[in-house]
Amino acid sequence: MSSALALKLRTAQINLEQRAAALAMFNKLAVDSFTVLPVTGSHFRTAARFVDHHSLGLRAGDALHLAVATELGATVHTLDQRLAAGGPVLGVVTALLT
Repeated sequence: MSSALALKLRTAQINLEQRAAALAMFNKLAVDSFTVLPVTGSHFRTAARFVDHHSLGLRAGDALHLAVATELGATVHTLDQRLAAGGPVLGVVTALLT
């Protein structure tokens, strides 16, 4: 989230106050609603195998999310079309949010 908001700030789509407010809201949502999971060496190894599927064009972070979801049998919900398309190829259920 910080990265996305930093991009919006750099491209003048939001100002510092808007970034701070959005980040505070997100952090509250994360504390109140999200379960933070540990990332293990096994997850990184699985992510590396996923990235080796070059035709999918996955970024490292996306592959890591898919690797954690694989272990948990979780569905990855995303706005990223590439991630949503790549997950099922790798055996991970994804849902593209629109």
